[in-house]
Amino acid sequence: MISAALTELFARREHAQAITIWEDGREFAPTLAAFGGVSDDTDTMALVSTRAQTLAVPFRVERTTLRDMEAFFRTDPEGWDAWFEAHPGNAGVVEIVRPRVTGDSAEMIVGRVCGEHCRTAWRLQLGRTGDRWTVRTVAVVRVPR
Repeated sequence: MISAALTELFARREHAQAITIWEDGREFAPTLAAFGGVSDDTDTMALVSTRAQTLAVPFRVERTTLRDMEAFFRTDPEGWDAWFEAHPGNAGVVEIVRPRVTGDSAEMIVGRVCGEHCRTAWRLQLGRTGDRWTVRTVAVVRVPR
């Protein structure tokens, strides 16, 4: 399911060569932190860790934590320009919210930060046929400023 969502967003739509997945479940990255942790009236967002998963995606997957990102930005005054130079072809730092699964349907939110003023979040609806998940709809979610 996660591979289907990431492939739809970053291979088919953005043609990325790589993404960096936020693997720090204790802290949100800037995109989802803007929501204050709440995705709707009844559900609290919880990040999913993909560290132990093999993702079947057609691009490179890197991983990072808050400590890694803070260290990078503290030592490099060029900020995001330097980060993208060090990570060529990368679409940015991606956060994945634990999917809500109901039978053969699922909903998930994916956030991405790609600069000081570059944040995007998507709500994806997925469906399962057999053991294969496919993305049915993708909607951009307004990120609070």
